Amino acid sequence: MSISVIIVEYYSVQEVVICAKTFRNCIPNVEIIVSSNSEYSVERQKEILHQYENYKWSFNEKNGGFAYAMNEGLKMATGDYLIISNPDCLVQSGIMEMADFLVKHPEVGAIAPQLVDGDGNIQDSCREYITPFNFIGRQIRRIFRKEDSIRDNNIDYNKVQTVDWVIGAFIMVTRAVYEKTHGLSSDYFMYVEDMDWCTRIRRCGYEIVYYPKSEVVYKGSRKARSSFKYAVIFFKSLMIYWRKFGFFRIVPRRVEKIYTDS
Repeated sequence: MSISVIIVEYYSVQEVVICAKTFRNCIPNVEIIVSSNSEYSVERQKEILHQYENYKWSFNEKNGGFAYAMNEGLKMATGDYLIISNPDCLVQSGIMEMADFLVKHPEVGAIAPQLVDGDGNIQDSCREYITPFNFIGRQIRRIFRKEDSIRDNNIDYNKVQTVDWVIGAFIMVTRAVYEKTHGLSSDYFMYVEDMDWCTRIRRCGYEIVYYPKSEVVYKGSRKARSSFKYAVIFFKSLMIYWRKFGFFRIVPRRVEKIYTDS
């Protein structure tokens, strides 16, 4: 079983190094690919290649956004199982178990771990499809309840189960799924590309699984809530998604399943 990890990099080399180390601590012979949107000079690229020669590097021609960077890295991957990861993810446990789960359950095309912040608080990393109605509901909860991580009341975050989609901070897919979907959609510069990818994976006949037996420390910056610029980017991405897949009925309902044999 071979696993490739693609980590996106944007002026965050040291963060990537720390992230990559946590992968190497738990995955034998893991292939680490760093996809950089930083537009470094040729001299800086040479310095990085010399200093971190044990990684594969993709120095991209432009800062084309998250999906673009991940796709450039995925093109270089040789593993049977592929992980996309943010540079601020710190793997704690259970990543090989996720790959084993995909082997045992060929109906599952993508799987994601439980994400927790530095204090161990479970994050809202698996979600229902965003529609105009529940989007407005989430914003109301943020304003009046002052909630940071808006967890879904219909999801038990301690159970292995199918979900609509998982956030792109950390997703593992099979090579077959990657080849069928051709990776993430470059329609998006940032945000919603993860929901788009999960939607297309499900349209190929696979399910998406949330796997809390694996744990990764991650707390997103949530810039879309604190910056008008990023809020605009998020809403533009959401509109692209809704135009592609519809405002309300996105895909047929998932096969709702709790896995007890994992």
